Amino acid sequence: MLELNQIYNLDCLEGLSKLDNESVQLTFTSPPFSNMREYDVFQGISPDKYNDWIIPIIKQIDRVTRADGSFILNINDKVENRFRNTFVFELVVRICKETGFKLFERLFWNKGKYLPHPKRFGDKIEYLFWFVKSDQFYFDIESMRVPYDEKSKKRMLKPIKKRFNRDEQNQNTVEYKQWKENPNGALPSTLITIGSESQRLSDKHFSVFPLKLATYFIKGASKENDTILDPFMGSGTVAVAAKSLNRNYIGFDISNAYCEEANKRINKEKQLVI
Repeated sequence: MLELNQIYNLDCLEGLSKLDNESVQLTFTSPPFSNMREYDVFQGISPDKYNDWIIPIIKQIDRVTRADGSFILNINDKVENRFRNTFVFELVVRICKETGFKLFERLFWNKGKYLPHPKRFGDKIEYLFWFVKSDQFYFDIESMRVPYDEKSKKRMLKPIKKRFNRDEQNQNTVEYKQWKENPNGALPSTLITIGSESQRLSDKHFSVFPLKLATYFIKGASKENDTILDPFMGSGTVAVAAKSLNRNYIGFDISNAYCEEANKRINKEKQLVI
């Protein structure tokens, strides 16, 4: 068993093989996207080979995930010859068929910005697929509440009807009640609106998802002192978020430069206000 609260300069398959069965509560990760760019020592994988490459990794994630744990995958597809390649959707099917994971939810991360294209819709979203091992998985939806929008606040000013079940003695009972704000906000939807990073955190790593995205899901899918895994640790965002929320972390990256940068970032950001 590897020590916790470390980032190891290892290929993730090798690193995962060193973890005990059911030792991880949550894996939150964003693997290299297909053919997007080279990542330091990673040269990219075409869509037709991507799923065969990543499925063995996900099988190891399945092995190390606790019975009440989760695996949340941030990924995006690719446009080829004007058409979207379907490999991401095929991957979801393969995960459900070839591992012990079940698809709890598919979420859409609205990054808030995009590169305009003269012949396509602007692509603001990336996918977040939330997999679990069983229906007994840990899920704290209360910690994932979001601010109410203004339209919802206005609707709360109007009373709403509460209808009771009718029976022989009670045919027309109608009661009005007031809709009150929950102090923690509204229940979340499948559209997660968290702005992408406005600037690079590292000159060595260009693809960094925001700290708020990692903290959001770590809060909802784990408890304090649980272990959080990122097999593609990159710039260390998941580790920083986990540490700030009093979770343990462990991760891997094949780039020694990324590991060094991630460890510097973790040491620098010892305690964040989330």
